[in-house]
Amino acid sequence: MEVHGQSNALVLGVGLIGAGLVVQSIHVPVLENLSAQFSLRSVWDVVPERAEQAAGCTGASHAASIDALLADPSVDVVAICTPAHLHVEHALAAIQAGKRAVLVEKPLGTDVQDILSLQQAADARGTLLMVGSMHLHDAAWVAAERQRDAADFSPHFVRSQIVLPPNGRFEQWSTEPLSPPNPPMGNMSAEQLMRLCIMELAIHDLPLVRRLLPPGALPEVNSARLLNPFGYAVTLKAGGALVELLGVMHGHSQTDWRLDAVSHDAHLRIDFTPSFVPAGSGTMRWTHGGTTVLHHPAHTNGYAGEWEAMAAILSGTAPMPDPAGPYDDARFALAIAEQACAMIAGGART
Repeated sequence: MEVHGQSNALVLGVGLIGAGLVVQSIHVPVLENLSAQFSLRSVWDVVPERAEQAAGCTGASHAASIDALLADPSVDVVAICTPAHLHVEHALAAIQAGKRAVLVEKPLGTDVQDILSLQQAADARGTLLMVGSMHLHDAAWVAAERQRDAADFSPHFVRSQIVLPPNGRFEQWSTEPLSPPNPPMGNMSAEQLMRLCIMELAIHDLPLVRRLLPPGALPEVNSARLLNPFGYAVTLKAGGALVELLGVMHGHSQTDWRLDAVSHDAHLRIDFTPSFVPAGSGTMRWTHGGTTVLHHPAHTNGYAGEWEAMAAILSGTAPMPDPAGPYDDARFALAIAEQACAMIAGGART
């Protein structure tokens, strides 16, 4: 960590574990734009050429190993951007190395008990553990939270709808050189496909859905089906509310990424920009008691917001978040995935 100038601004050194699509298209350019707060120091990837490419344009080094990156004293915070089944292992190594903060890409992990152990390790060390849930830091969601809190909003219906063109993220996932435990998508069972749908696509909005429900609400899935060519439709009850999760990847360029929540006297709607596109924030429309409030797009979106939130917390200008938040989000998502997979076991895509 460096101290620059008379203002004593802290510049946090960043290490990136993994250098795939999300790193090269999102994290590297975002960090370059936040140079007053962060400096990329080191990048590691199982493919050395990929780490070298990600580091090359920034002046960072490409580490020979994860241990070498974690041993670098100039690295204050670490982002974990490896396949999901390695997230807990790599995040735990960063915590044990004494890093101040660890940002883990979605999902936090694949096993509830492993995630709980990770959360406990972070708490014991005083490490800030964050998940790359960029919509939680999108200006549209932040504006929605203000309206929700002021109105004591308790929706009885919540819908997450994600309609996207084909996304290279899933092709990359299926050919990841670190050998994920599941086979490529074309050979997956219905259960494996449903898990992929929930933990790689629906996961973007599930932390928001959980925050719109009563505290501690647990999901009870009552229907689940896969959609062609790639998608899912899941309905569930949680905390007395009906929740619909819909995701479809189709053959044209139109997108429709929205979150709706409805109570007896209010309607919240947020329209997000597509993932992997740093194209500004979403828009928010809040209607309550005959009054409508609009939040127009901000210049930056949640990808920058999550890093800015980290900087604010580590500098002491923002409070530490609820340490149980990442675990509670992961438990909520994994419960939906497990129940949805069980429901379609032996079934076929529709």
